[in-house]
Amino acid sequence: MATWLLAWNPRRWEWTDLDERVHEVEARGASRERWSCGRTKKIQKGERVFLMKLGPEPRGLIGSGWTESDVRPERHWDPQRQHAGRSALYIDVCWDTLAVEPIISRAQLNDPPFNGMHWDTQSSGISLPPHIAQALETVWQTQTGLERTRLPEEVEPTEVYVEGAVQPILVDAYERNPRARAKCIAQFGTSCIICGFSFEAAYGEVGKGFIHVHHLTPLAEIGHEYTVDPVRDLRPVCANCHAILHRRKPAYSLDEVRSMLDVRGDQGRDHS
Repeated sequence: MATWLLAWNPRRWEWTDLDERVHEVEARGASRERWSCGRTKKIQKGERVFLMKLGPEPRGLIGSGWTESDVRPERHWDPQRQHAGRSALYIDVCWDTLAVEPIISRAQLNDPPFNGMHWDTQSSGISLPPHIAQALETVWQTQTGLERTRLPEEVEPTEVYVEGAVQPILVDAYERNPRARAKCIAQFGTSCIICGFSFEAAYGEVGKGFIHVHHLTPLAEIGHEYTVDPVRDLRPVCANCHAILHRRKPAYSLDEVRSMLDVRGDQGRDHS
């Protein structure tokens, strides 16, 4: 899967609803909009993107997300070029993280392994080499708490459309919201709420702070104005229990999966 760098320079274009977009990501786990992608026509639906804020300080990476369309031409974003009949290339983007201030500063990108990349491009649609993309994902997860890893069992085709839209969304967007995730973990900890498994206890330092989060409300029931409540709606679960929760549609309840473990445990005990 390709990873692309998108750019935003406040000196060239005023992002008037940025605060609203940031709030939407915080509240709903995702925000989607059209974005100019420079001259490249190679970006495809379902690929990874990062957003670089250029221009005046503070500069740096302020967002990440996924493409929800292939490249298409539309009227140019610049009014003068639009008046002259010019077009620009666009993609639809679903932001899973967005901030006003950089999450990774431009200065941080001067250090290895990022220093081999031209980060100051004024045009969107720059391909990130695989080793840069992988390193960036690792640092991004550390900075945001956002897990990119998704289980195939979590993707339910009948639940990928909202508001009659024709573009797919990330069905675990609410679970991926880093702020909601952090509040869930602060309330319930990082041990699985079903089986008690702890990644840190099992794997040591590399597992510290790692856990999946599961949304208790079926995503098909979530409306446009829904705001996630991390304490009411999310629970920490291990990867195994998370996979089993999604083995049925609608998903099993926490108690149902907990009962499966209890039954298996009873069957393994000596009743003589």
